[in-house]
Amino acid sequence: MAGTRGMGFPTGDVENNGWQLYITSLVMIITAGIFVVARFITRYWYHKFGWDDAAILLSLVNSRPLPPPATMCSLLVSICMQLAIENGYGMHKADLSKTELRTALRFFFIAQTPYKVAVCANKLSVCLLYLRIFVTKSFRLACYVVIGIIVSWSIGGVGATIWQCVPIAGSWDKTIDAVCIDKSKFWVAYAVMNILTDVLVLALPIPPVLALKLNRRDKVLICGTFLLGGFVTVTSILRTTSVSDSVKNQSDITFNFIERGMWTLIEINIGIMTACLPVLKEPLVRIFPGALGGSRTASRHAASRENYARTYSLPQLSSRGQFSGDGRDTASKKGRTVVTDASYLEETRWSDEQHIIISSSTEGSAADLRSAKGELQGRTTRS
Repeated sequence: MAGTRGMGFPTGDVENNGWQLYITSLVMIITAGIFVVARFITRYWYHKFGWDDAAILLSLVNSRPLPPPATMCSLLVSICMQLAIENGYGMHKADLSKTELRTALRFFFIAQTPYKVAVCANKLSVCLLYLRIFVTKSFRLACYVVIGIIVSWSIGGVGATIWQCVPIAGSWDKTIDAVCIDKSKFWVAYAVMNILTDVLVLALPIPPVLALKLNRRDKVLICGTFLLGGFVTVTSILRTTSVSDSVKNQSDITFNFIERGMWTLIEINIGIMTACLPVLKEPLVRIFPGALGGSRTASRHAASRENYARTYSLPQLSSRGQFSGDGRDTASKKGRTVVTDASYLEETRWSDEQHIIISSSTEGSAADLRSAKGELQGRTTRS
């Protein structure tokens, strides 16, 4: 329901800070959308999409209209924020009619749930990417435990958000005699837990990377790729500070919560962008070879597309495969032999994620890269 306040610019003597939140929502969703498109182009280039891509897409935008809470994403948060601003969010409560106040607060309430789903989807996307890179049993167990914590916390957060008042309409219509939780404590507790789960996700890949037999510079580069998600933690901390400040003055909620809303949008969209960065490592190295990978890495990327073409792809196997004398099924595909024996393939193939992360970040010899590959796959590489 569009209002009459436009993008929230001040008019006459009436204060209105809504424009700050409106412009922030436009800039952040467009920028995050560019990162997601670049991520999917990279995945298409390597012929490999996964559940982590689906999670990041869910975080950005829903694929079809479904009843809440299924249509929850960063785009929906931005739309709800903009509709709230058009109905007076960003102005003092005293300058709003009762209808405008209820409508603005209703859109503010609706935005809270997709925000929590977007935060959850961002973290899950990163964890699912980890599972495509590190395949040792110990790491996968730790990763699944973290995923369980994130999902459980998010389900609890969404439930508490939707039913923060009973009846639900009491969250935005203060004329209803509703029973509500202590929203201030809930908002702060959720923000703190958000930071803690960020730290868990950031810490997951560091031990296996430090255990790789690579030089210190290469380890720092690889760890740096994963720790780019630390930007999200910084924004989460800043948002928590803003939430803590806003709950001290809820008497003028439509005017005092603008800064908090801006940090909310920045946090979820920075989360989308940083979740895309590990996948975009190779294109970034191609663009900035000296800064991100050095000359050896740049030359290595010149042949990366050709090298990937030598890896196997089971869906592309010809139905007229032949059985070779050494016990491996083979099939001819455009002049080359595709080998389908699992043990042989496992020994000779880089996964695309391992190739992007390790090959893009290291300057080591071929033996060093083989050793790193073997350790990622949980086995000792023969010299």
